[in-house]
Amino acid sequence: MTLAAAFEAYAADTLARDTSTRTRVLVQRAFMAGALEAVTSKQPREALLAEIVSYGRAIGTAAERATP
Repeated sequence: MTLAAAFEAYAADTLARDTSTRTRVLVQRAFMAGALEAVTSKQPREALLAEIVSYGRAIGTAAERATP
């Protein structure tokens, strides 16, 4: 899957259909910036995967919902 395809899948799951173009562009920039950071990071691959898995496990928990 390409990053563009990954973003489109992410956008379809998270953005409202009537999201403005400006907001969509800002979200896409943040998405791509995160991808670039991960690719160019000095962190070992295992550390990045551990962080992603940890985040994934927190989705939907009380701690995540308490975050503004």
